[in-house]
Amino acid sequence: MVCAAVNPVLIVVIVVALLFISGSVFMWFYCMKIAKKQYTNMFVRETKEKWARGNSAPENAEHTVMFNAGMKWGEENASFMTEIEVTSFDGLKMKGEYFDFGFDRAAIIMAGRAETCKYCYYFADLYQKNNFNIIVVDPRAAGLSEGLYTGAGMLESKDLEAWIGLVHEQFKIDHFVIHGICIGSVAAIYVASRHNPYVDRIVLEGPFISFYNVLCQRTRNLGKPTFPVCFQMGLLFKKIAGINIFKNKPIDAMKRVEVPMLMICGRQDKSSLPKYFDKINQASASKEKPMVWFDEGAHSHLRIRNLKAYDKAVSDFVNCGG
Repeated sequence: MVCAAVNPVLIVVIVVALLFISGSVFMWFYCMKIAKKQYTNMFVRETKEKWARGNSAPENAEHTVMFNAGMKWGEENASFMTEIEVTSFDGLKMKGEYFDFGFDRAAIIMAGRAETCKYCYYFADLYQKNNFNIIVVDPRAAGLSEGLYTGAGMLESKDLEAWIGLVHEQFKIDHFVIHGICIGSVAAIYVASRHNPYVDRIVLEGPFISFYNVLCQRTRNLGKPTFPVCFQMGLLFKKIAGINIFKNKPIDAMKRVEVPMLMICGRQDKSSLPKYFDKINQASASKEKPMVWFDEGAHSHLRIRNLKAYDKAVSDFVNCGG
């Protein structure tokens, strides 16, 4: 009996294929551990102490100056404050504060990831000087608000609409400006894209083209492999938070934004990359969409580095048209 000759090329192909498949499987599971750890660290509130009301970055001197200045404002205006609460679309109870100075319009300040209403105090005096009542809130999964995970600006936009509805009904305010920072700016974009009738203008500091893009940038900054880690984190967002960061992009929502908007951009921003700001702005359907650029200031730290110019840009914008 004669055995058929084994093709050595076929053997090599099979061995290489098996090595590739086994290597890919190993890499997928290895990177998934990194993805889960990073997702949990950045977006899941494991304890009440995490993202509590307080200084989120006490090791950062500049951030501490901002926080302390905001807290001073809060103490000086405590007599004007009323604690407010709203139940969002998914049943979570959200906590916030309303400062009533007797004006007929209100500014709602939306912070970025890991921040609370106390951080928002830093921007409140700017709007108080321009005759706005002030709304500051704890985002979902932060401060005194309920929730276990953040929502990349998408879930926060629904919370934001609930806050606007509450203040409109409870305090009879019909005119709102949203001042959003980072994820807060994206929440403002989504609300404006749904044509909320009470939102007159939006101010956006450090918006991003897509949340997946931000994940890749931050993962790269941490020295981690962006693929497949960021793709896996996107899958975790879909599984845990129920949102699709691949399909839902702020730049796409911008195409439906028609209200006047001001974009505040920092050339040193390493999270919301400056190279995308013009593209984001151009995507907007708004007929009034000025941009202001600052050479100095890290992500979410533009006002402290450019106080006079920052305040003038915002003041001119919110008062344009009466």
